[in-house]
Amino acid sequence: MPLDLLYELSSMTSGTPFRLMEKTSLLLIAGILCAGAGQGAVFLDENFDSYADQTAFQAAWPINGTASTVLNNEQFVSLSQSTKGLTTATRNARSVGEVGFLNASTDIVIFRLNFYDSAGSASAYRQYAELDDTAAPSGGGQLYALGLNNNIVSTKYMARILGADGGAGAGAFFKLDDAGSPDRSTGWHSLEADISDNDVKYFVDGILSKTVNISALTDRSLDTVKIGSNLSATQVAYFDDVHVERITVPEPSALALILLGGFGLAAGVISRRRKS
Repeated sequence: MPLDLLYELSSMTSGTPFRLMEKTSLLLIAGILCAGAGQGAVFLDENFDSYADQTAFQAAWPINGTASTVLNNEQFVSLSQSTKGLTTATRNARSVGEVGFLNASTDIVIFRLNFYDSAGSASAYRQYAELDDTAAPSGGGQLYALGLNNNIVSTKYMARILGADGGAGAGAFFKLDDAGSPDRSTGWHSLEADISDNDVKYFVDGILSKTVNISALTDRSLDTVKIGSNLSATQVAYFDDVHVERITVPEPSALALILLGGFGLAAGVISRRRKS
């Protein structure tokens, strides 16, 4: 339950300001409800700022293909470095550990990054990042990519799911083009895939931009992040703030019990206010 709703419930009983004890009670209730609504296990939270130089970066992110992306401070979101995909073939990979299977689970795997589109009005070019199962995925559900690719013409950002059809053919890059989705533009953009057992919801700059059904795919335990396409490109791109997290979402029945308990605590607080 949002904290502002709890404040509203309490304020309905009196126009006087909250006492410290009442505020503490409401914060405790909100904390309990938030904890019950979802707990996360973070597998990667990378802003590239801790690396002293290219050598240190490549020690943590070994080259995966022809050459390395470049640690730089030309463009960044979090201070003060990012990594740059060149027009020549560049890619690095990092193992994040086994995220785990999602079969018959309500859990969600979040794959998110900041992507700098260096030429938002130009044709789509081959620059993207991936969350994979194993270093060289070849089966359905083993690869989830975010960024741009030149296999389709679009003013939208793109994604790919190995083995699934998002609108451009099985396994191909597809447009994140649902109603209200942002168009490409030069600069930084947040790209996110929320992967569940049955579908993937894609967000561009926080706006839901595509939902793809993956219920027919084989369930996989994802374990590797790659930045850069390892393909030549007509434009450079930058990558920052790469994040992988598994969110544990309670079953609906369990969540209902948590909410009922929270409402009971809130009602107790309000009752005590009325008696005081």
